[in-house]
This record gives sequence, structure tokens and C-alpha cells, in this order.
Amino acid sequence: MTTLRLQGIDKKWDGFHAVKNLDLQIEDREFLVLLGPSGCGKTTTMRMIAGLEEPTSGDLYFDAQRVNGIAPRLRDVSMVFQNYGLYPHMTVRDNIAYPLKLRRQPAAEIEAAVQRAAGRVELQHLLQRRPAELSGGQRQRVALARSIVRKPRVFLMDEPLSNLDAKLRGTMRAELRHLARELEVTTVYVTHDQVEAMTLATRVAIMKEGVLQQIDTPENIYNRPANAFVAGFIGSPAMNLLHGDGDQERFLVGGGHVVAVPPPHAGKLILGVRPEDVQLAREPGTANLLGEVYAFELLGDNTLVTVKLEGQYFVAKLEKGERVKEGDPIAFCIRPERLYWFDAHSGERIDQ
Repeated sequence: MTTLRLQGIDKKWDGFHAVKNLDLQIEDREFLVLLGPSGCGKTTTMRMIAGLEEPTSGDLYFDAQRVNGIAPRLRDVSMVFQNYGLYPHMTVRDNIAYPLKLRRQPAAEIEAAVQRAAGRVELQHLLQRRPAELSGGQRQRVALARSIVRKPRVFLMDEPLSNLDAKLRGTMRAELRHLARELEVTTVYVTHDQVEAMTLATRVAIMKEGVLQQIDTPENIYNRPANAFVAGFIGSPAMNLLHGDGDQERFLVGGGHVVAVPPPHAGKLILGVRPEDVQLAREPGTANLLGEVYAFELLGDNTLVTVKLEGQYFVAKLEKGERVKEGDPIAFCIRPERLYWFDAHSGERIDQ
């Protein structure tokens, strides 16, 4: 089993600083998700772990062994890519067996390992087919089987589900989670999809512009985001982040709309409200935000109501039976104990 440790990792290309002074420890058998928008440095970080890129500075350890400069084939990692990386002229059986054939293992051992790996991802009946004869989900299973046919020190997965439709992504998330528990191998998973991060990860490491913003369990990141960026990145729909000015009793959004809740201090602030923590105000005097319906969306299990406040958007996630029309006045009740406050300059969360 393997613990990964990244110390002061920097990566630069021709003046572009892709990863900045990254300190990160990934525990033995942990399923760590590197999460962030495109260009944040998450894939570059994973490629440095694999040995496909070398850090400009800093040290990378597998347990106590410093692996800087060690070739990828000697690091004993297994990778699954977004584009599957299958050999089109080979059968499913031969694709899965390929890593073992490179190691010149006996044919009987290879066949037994292929059968075990195929069984784990339910591919036994497809071993004679070629990739062109498979669906996207089946091809992704072949890539997974090829990755697990031997038990590596580390699994690395680079957005492996992004080419699948929504239903298949849900199924494959469950399969990946099950495989991770069964195989007990340290796993680093790269994605920009926060749903994948929240459902798969032991811990989530969120990156922005090459800088680690927060690393914690999915639950803690959701409930205690370190800053406004993390708060707005986690959640579906995303947290409302309203920029404005606070005084002792209320929060002013653009000077025109009032959120009648006491802020932590006066001055420029960002107010964070999760859409599911908003309710319609049905009793007189209970509303602390008034607005006009800008958009209404029926999603089946709930409805989304969007209000536009001085150029900023505020979304409420309401019960599926609620019905409003665009242009209608609307009053919301926001529970003060479920609010988040962030410094307008640094973006850091302010604890009350």
C-alpha cells in the first residue's frame, strides 16, 4: 500500500505557472479527488504523480521513496484516461491482458487475471469483441479492467466519465466507488464535476489557478467552505454569492435590495446562501428578501426560481409543487443560521 506526499511542488512552462507551491498528502488507500475548473492545475498535478511531467521544483514521494526523475513504468501506477486509450485492433481480452503481456507473465496467469478483472466490471461476455463494437460505457469498463488487471501501487484517473451520458455516469460512479473499496488501492481522481467529487471522494482537494484552496471531506467542504470560490464551486445549484455592504442590521445588495439579516460586521461583504436553504415567506413579517421572478424552472423533483438583484442572480430551490410566473413579486425567508459570510477582498469565510 502507498502514501503519496507532494512537498512544495511547482510547475512552470514558458512563464506559465501551472501549479504553485503545492503541499499535499494522500493517505494509503484513500480516494482523493482533485477538483477544479479547466486550467486549475489538477491534471498537471496528476501527470507529475504519474511521472509524465517533472516538477520544476519540489519533491514527490511514494511512501519514503523520492520519485522525482523515476520513469513512469517504474513507479507502478495505473492510469485511466478520458478517451479510454484502447487498441482498436485488439479484442477486449487482449486489451485487458496487454499490461501483463508486457511483463511476460505466463499465459495461464494472464488468462486468470483477465477473467478476474473482467468479472469485476461485468465484461466476461464481451471478451471477444473489439472496441468499435462496444458502447461508451462498455469501453470505459474495458479501460478500468485493464487498469485493475494487476494491483498497482496507485490508481490515477483523469476525467474517466466525462464522455458518458448522464445515466451512464451515475452507474459508473457507483461501479468506481465499489471497485475502490474492493481493491483498496490509493486513488487520485481528476474531475471538474463536483457531483463526482462529492459522491466518490474520501477527501476532495479543490484547486484554482494552480493553488490548493481547501482539502477536506465532501461533507466538510459543503458545510464549511474555506472561501467564496469553494462555496460557489460545490453544490447544485451553486451557492448564491451576493456582493454588497453591511451595516448593523441589514445587508444591501447594490444599494437597491435589502437582505434583512445582521451581518458579522459593517463594510463590504459577500453573503452566501444555498438555494435549498431558502423558503417562500407566507406569513406577514417573515420575509427578509423581496424581489421579482426573473426565471422559473421546473425540474421534476423541485423548482428553481431566479431573482435578479442589481445585476446579481439569486436562486431558490423550492418544492416541486410551487408555481410562479416571470415578473411576479416574490418574498423569501432566509434562515440567518444557514448563512455564510465572506470577506469581499480575500474571499475567506468569516466565522460568526
